[in-house]
Amino acid sequence: MSQFSVVFQAELMRRLRSRVFIAGLIFGGLTIALVSRLPSLMAAVQFSALHQVALSGPSALIVPADRLLSRENLTVRIVPVQQAPPTPMMLHAWKVGSLLELSTEHRELHVTIYAEDPSNVDVSLIRSALLPLDLALGSGGVPERFQRELRFPVTVESVSARFKTVASSVTAHAIAYLLLILLYMLIVFSSQLVLTSVAEEKTSRIAELLVTSVDLTTLLVAKILVSTTLAVMQMATWIVLAFALSGSGPSVGAGSGVSAISFAGLPPATIIGFVVFFVLGFTQMAVLFAGLASLVNRTEDLGAMSGPLFLPVIVAFVAAITTLSSPDAPFAVACSFIPVLSPFVMFARIAVSTVPPGQIAGAGIIDVLCVILLSLAGGRLYRVGMLLYGSPPTWGQICRTIFGIVKIS
Repeated sequence: MSQFSVVFQAELMRRLRSRVFIAGLIFGGLTIALVSRLPSLMAAVQFSALHQVALSGPSALIVPADRLLSRENLTVRIVPVQQAPPTPMMLHAWKVGSLLELSTEHRELHVTIYAEDPSNVDVSLIRSALLPLDLALGSGGVPERFQRELRFPVTVESVSARFKTVASSVTAHAIAYLLLILLYMLIVFSSQLVLTSVAEEKTSRIAELLVTSVDLTTLLVAKILVSTTLAVMQMATWIVLAFALSGSGPSVGAGSGVSAISFAGLPPATIIGFVVFFVLGFTQMAVLFAGLASLVNRTEDLGAMSGPLFLPVIVAFVAAITTLSSPDAPFAVACSFIPVLSPFVMFARIAVSTVPPGQIAGAGIIDVLCVILLSLAGGRLYRVGMLLYGSPPTWGQICRTIFGIVKIS
């Protein structure tokens, strides 16, 4: 058995038995399960608060208002005229989120809304629903007639070949957002494992024993490949779990348009783009983390070192979230060719738009070149840092080591 195979197998089994890896796999899966069902849970709360109202006022206003609000999928409960603002206990007893008190002033409709949480009041929905009643009061007409006139047909047509309906576009953006969170979690968690693994060997002086029997370059490559293998295993487990727990799901309320995130019919290009750019992004960070972790002499220094290293990943994640709303903006196109940012931003563009194949290939080539350059720099740091004890190296020594000014035996 070759030296590389022995190192790879030993490192893989050690990491598989790691409590940190097992805990991350379990909690990551639970997070994916929660996020995949989060829209339906949020919709259930919002539906109970937004779509259940109480009406109070003169019967001449209550009767038509009841019909108009009911046609907007609102559950209406008529209560007696209140002499004082209602209390939260009264709203709970009526099982409503708000009370609409109707009155007229100079032949105009006036609505006062009492709610325990004003942020749960959809004023635009109530205004549009009661607009026919307001017009009828001013002109002396029938509210239903104005409602028919206001319900003119509006059709939304997509000019993109990617999305044919509004629902498919909303679903694609939701799935892209979820996969970006998954991408961020995988890269951060797996890179942290590389960082702690290298630092553990360095601080426990295991590296002194390994260097006598194993080439440090072979050790570094084996660590990166093991980390990539475990990260892909995590990714596959979480994605399968997301597919298993997702579905169209029952609508929470008629017209709410919110249900559980469904992965059914996810385009193959999205899955392939996710896997490819995840591997490229993770490899970039893993090589960089391994090289810099080899310079650590105390485990206490890991926190101070890992914080700045994660900043580019956070910036990349924020840039990708911004890209979801404008995938073809100059900012998004430029960021999709910047190493470290590219895996996040380019995947976001692939998930919600039709990206020219040339741009995808160009971003992939740049990322591969970045991996090669980081491997050369990180490898040199790793070979020197694993045997460097005592005071940490200065920035000048680090730069000379990376650029090969100092000959490394």
